[in-house]
Amino acid sequence: MAIIDALGRVLPVLLLFALGAVLRRRAFLAETTVADLRRFVLAVTLPSALFLTFLRVSLELRYLPIVLIVFGACVAMLLAGPYLARVVGVRSPFAGPLMTGFEAGMLGYAIYGGVFGQANLYRFGIVDLGQVLFVFFVLATLLTRRATGVTPGAGATVLAFLRTPVILAILAGMAGNVVGLGALLDSTPLSASLLATLGLLGACTTPLIAVVIGYSTSLRRGALSRPARTVAIRLVAWVALAIPFAVFVIRGMLALDPLFAAAVVTMAILPPPFVIPLYMGSRPEDLAERDYVADTLSLATVVTLVAFSIVAAVFSG
Repeated sequence: MAIIDALGRVLPVLLLFALGAVLRRRAFLAETTVADLRRFVLAVTLPSALFLTFLRVSLELRYLPIVLIVFGACVAMLLAGPYLARVVGVRSPFAGPLMTGFEAGMLGYAIYGGVFGQANLYRFGIVDLGQVLFVFFVLATLLTRRATGVTPGAGATVLAFLRTPVILAILAGMAGNVVGLGALLDSTPLSASLLATLGLLGACTTPLIAVVIGYSTSLRRGALSRPARTVAIRLVAWVALAIPFAVFVIRGMLALDPLFAAAVVTMAILPPPFVIPLYMGSRPEDLAERDYVADTLSLATVVTLVAFSIVAAVFSG
C-alpha cells in the first residue's frame, strides 16, 4: 500500500514531465518560450515558495553541520570525480564537474515539494545551501578559469551569489522570520493577501518546472554509453555517501525527522548542475565534449525521476 501511495504522489510529476516531452515532439512551444518559463520559475515562482517557507519555519543552529558537511562532500567529489570516472572507463576534462553539485533549483525543489509538500521545502533548502555555496564559490570559479583563463574576483562571486533570486528569497524569508513579519502580514486581510499571492505563485513551481524539464530533455540514441557510465558511478557514489549521512548524522546525531533524511537522499540522486554547459569554453577539447555533457545531464534527469519514485516510497507515511 505504501508503494501505491508513493506512486500516487510521484505520478503527477512524472506525467507533467511526459507532457513536456510530448510538447517537445510536437514543437508546441518555441525554445525562447521555454527559456522564458525557466527564467520565470527561477526568478519568481520558486523564490516565492522559498520566501514563504523560510518565513514560517523555526531555524535552529543544529542545521549548520548539514550545510558544512554537504559543502565538504561536494569538494571531495570534485577531487575524486575523475578517478571514479576512470573506474568505469570514462575520461573527460568534465568528469570532475559532472560528478559533483546538484540541480536543485530546476528539479530538486519541484520533486521534493511536489511529494512532501511546500511547507517542508525548508528541509530541502537547508540541505541545498551547502551545495549552492559550493557551486558558486568553487565549481563556477574553476569552470570559469578553465573556459577563460581568468579567475573571478571574490567580490564579484559574492555579489553574484547574493543577487541570485533563490538566495535572496531564502535570506529575506529568514530575516522576516526573525522580525515576525509573517504574523504582521497575517494580521490584516489586505496584507495577508500578499502572502496568498506568493502562495499562488509558489504553487506554480512544480508543474512549470516539470513541463520545462520534460521539454528540455533529449537523449541521442547511440551516444549514451559514456553518459550512462558517468551517471551510474555518480549515483552509486552519492547514494553511498547519503545513506550513512542520513542515518547516522541526520537521524542519529542531530535527531531530525525522516523528511530531513528524505531531503538528503533526494539531493543525492539529482543530476549535476544544468549550468555546466554554460561554462564550457571554445577550445576544441571543450567543443568535443559538449554532446557528452548534454547527454549526461539529460540521462541523469530521467534517472532521477525513476529513482525518486523509490525515495518517495521509502519515506512516505
